[in-house]
Amino acid sequence: MGDGKSRPLVAGRLRDGQWQGVDTVAAVLLALAFGVSETLSGGWGAGAVAAVVWLPVAVRRRWPVRVLYTVLAGAVLAVLSTGWEASWVPVGTALYTVAAREPRRPSATALGCSLGAVAAAMALGPRPVPASEVAGGVVFASLMMALPWLVGTALREQRSYAELAARQAVTDERLRIARELHDVVAHHLTVITVRAEVARAVASTNPEETERTLALVGTAGRTALTEMRRMLGVLRSPGDGAELGAAPGLADLPALAAGAGPRVELSVDPDPPLPPGVELAVYRIVQEALTNVVRHAGSADCRVILSRVDPEAVEIEVVNDAPARLPHRLPHRRLGGGHGLVGMRERAAMCGGTFSAGPLATGGFRVHARLPCGSEAAR
Repeated sequence: MGDGKSRPLVAGRLRDGQWQGVDTVAAVLLALAFGVSETLSGGWGAGAVAAVVWLPVAVRRRWPVRVLYTVLAGAVLAVLSTGWEASWVPVGTALYTVAAREPRRPSATALGCSLGAVAAAMALGPRPVPASEVAGGVVFASLMMALPWLVGTALREQRSYAELAARQAVTDERLRIARELHDVVAHHLTVITVRAEVARAVASTNPEETERTLALVGTAGRTALTEMRRMLGVLRSPGDGAELGAAPGLADLPALAAGAGPRVELSVDPDPPLPPGVELAVYRIVQEALTNVVRHAGSADCRVILSRVDPEAVEIEVVNDAPARLPHRLPHRRLGGGHGLVGMRERAAMCGGTFSAGPLATGGFRVHARLPCGSEAAR
């Protein structure tokens, strides 16, 4: 019984040193097999040549190009001296290694040199044969080398694409972590900064409001530290493409609303759960909208409504009243760069949804987003 995880093949688990041992054993066995076969049919000289041509294959992974030209020279000498055409088999093996491990230009040069050596050796062979047989032998030998080279080239390209995809995945993951860190820091620092200003403004006239506001500051700070530790832990963990773990979702909206500062009325339609990516987008859009309320509307009342208009979409509406008047005017401070609406729009666009925001006639502000959450969002 398996443990639910796919296990790599034995070949995929071998290390370089183990592959070296496999190559050595294979080269020795093939040298003995071809050496004995040629000795029985052509004498000791032919058997020795056959064995010597195969032996360098044992170190083909360490010195691919050197092994190829060594084997190629031995194969040419074998054909010229004994007519042993099977010597092109080890050349094909070496060509496969060069194509799989070397860049495109040295690999193509190696193939060209090998094909040229084939034609020359077959044409200058020791036995006079008709031109048609020479042409047939050249075609056969060329196939014995070109096919392994093509397979090795395809393997190198596949490995290159896989490495590129892995690097792109790491880059995407870092961008995602950066976006999450931005949202966490922007929201909680805005809440902390604005609430601290409120506490300072009402400290002498309303001790109860000061105590409540300082409690919100502490909660926001602890929440920010928890979320940042979670995300920075991913950056410290070994391996690439690590996941962020349990990202915030609909279940965390009540705590988000309670910690924002303004009086937030939260309404969530209890429908079937959303895909994880959509849940995170909903949470971040609501978080950024509440950040804007804290930044620009002070302690104005706010309503957050999350509803499923149909099985394929979810709608988010965040509406705040006109900015409240505080008993003491807060000092004017620039609390952000004005990227909140852009961030919410990008979140919605990433899910294939729509976004709109604008002021109300009554003096408040409304944020509205519609996100697909059915089959389109799952793709």
